[in-house]
Parts: sequence; structure tokens; C-alpha cells
Amino acid sequence: MTGALAGSAAVPTLPTLQTTTGGSPTVVLLVFAALFVAVVLSLYLARRLYDGYRDSGGRRRLLLGVGLVLVTTVPILLRLLLSNVPGTDPTVRSLAVTASQLVGLLVVLGVIYDRR
Repeated sequence: MTGALAGSAAVPTLPTLQTTTGGSPTVVLLVFAALFVAVVLSLYLARRLYDGYRDSGGRRRLLLGVGLVLVTTVPILLRLLLSNVPGTDPTVRSLAVTASQLVGLLVVLGVIYDRR
């Protein structure tokens, strides 16, 4: 190899990473902490309802817990997971989150208006 060819060789470039802005690190940390607390509280309430279902056998408590998780926990997890999957359309993400919330609310309404 001659000196002229070595100096003119193209240097491969690395792909650039996608960056996002989310505000100050403190705000981002507070948002994630709040999401974590919301998930933990939702699962705690669902567990209490499940324990009540096991003790009394009342199906309504179990369904109320399922509805609660579908309204609160599942949408949070779907937003986090689907926003980190490459190529996921935002419309699909919104549709999945909204469908989970709708089904959860329908389950809760079914429990409230069940006449049995």
C-alpha cells in the first residue's frame, strides 16, 4: 500500500444512536419513581382483593382485582414495553393501552352492576 492510498481510505462511520429528550434527570427519575409506585400500589390492591376472594370465595372481588390491574398496571407496562420495541407504531401502542383500559373498565362496571 502506498502512502497516498492509505491517507485517502474512507473510515467507516458508526451508526448514530437515537436520542430523546425528557427533561432534567431529576424530572425523569421522579416520573419513573411515580410509575413504579403506581404499579406497586395497583398490584398490592389486586393482591388484597385476591386474598379476599380466596377467603370468601366471592367472584366479584377477583374480577374487581383483574379490572383494576387492566386499568392501571397493564397500560403502564404496555407503554414502557412497546415504546422500547423498535418499529412499533405509536398507533398500535395507543390502541393496546386503550383496549386494556376499556376492558378493565368494563370488568369493573360488570362487577358494580352485577345483580347476582
